[in-house]
Amino acid sequence: MTSPATTPLRPPVAVHLGEAGAPRTACVLAPVMARWDRGAFFEPVAEALVTTGHRVTVYDTLSLLRDGDDLTALADRWAQVLRAEEPDVLVGNALGGAVVQRLLDRPWTHRTDVVLLSSPTVADGVLDATLERIAAAVAERGTTAALDLLHEVVRGPADPAHVPAPAEPQDTPDSERDSADDPLYGWRLATGLRLLHRADVRGQVEAFPGRLLHIYGTESNLVGRQHLATGPGHRSVGIAGAGMRPHADRPEATRRAVAAFLAPQQKKRIHDQ
Repeated sequence: MTSPATTPLRPPVAVHLGEAGAPRTACVLAPVMARWDRGAFFEPVAEALVTTGHRVTVYDTLSLLRDGDDLTALADRWAQVLRAEEPDVLVGNALGGAVVQRLLDRPWTHRTDVVLLSSPTVADGVLDATLERIAAAVAERGTTAALDLLHEVVRGPADPAHVPAPAEPQDTPDSERDSADDPLYGWRLATGLRLLHRADVRGQVEAFPGRLLHIYGTESNLVGRQHLATGPGHRSVGIAGAGMRPHADRPEATRRAVAAFLAPQQKKRIHDQ
């Protein structure tokens, strides 16, 4: 297999949701995935954007990743793509959200609304150690075992009467087991998780003058409120009974949080027309 480091940079991998002629644009950066799920992870909450007139583009964040990248290098590469899109809304999930936050010191982002799903602003020692344990398992035990560890960490609360088991492909390791021995899958998983090591984008977030919403699961075993930072006028919403993937564990509550955040801007745009 050709090394990702020597492969020419390709256009980003993406899928589009909503009407092509929608008046507004939303760009979504995905979390770390061994295998790209074609935007399925975002489907539980996409309606909140599509029904408010957004054409949603969901990007595979790792499609621009190259050997040797750190979070800043990957964010710089995404800046070229996203700036050209002139998004009205920037959405990031987990690593995708860390990339979005890294871009918030750039003036072109200051007119966007920002929605972050379980996206760490700062990685502490506990988060670093957990992610490294999963990344190291790729080489030590294989990609399938590493995916099993990831699933253990990100799954929702254990009480099945409280939260239905998520059905999204990214929540079921079996969906990624096919060809899990493909070296590219292991490389994506391990390299992607390690990008968050010692991540700290508090400066960019706290100084961001635009509208920003953090959404996180109150029962998350990975990214919690302690990993988030906000600035003046920003909001954070904890989704009760949800784990690392509130959009899978509590999709309706997550949709409502996103819709409520976007509502003031919807009213303003109607008034300005």
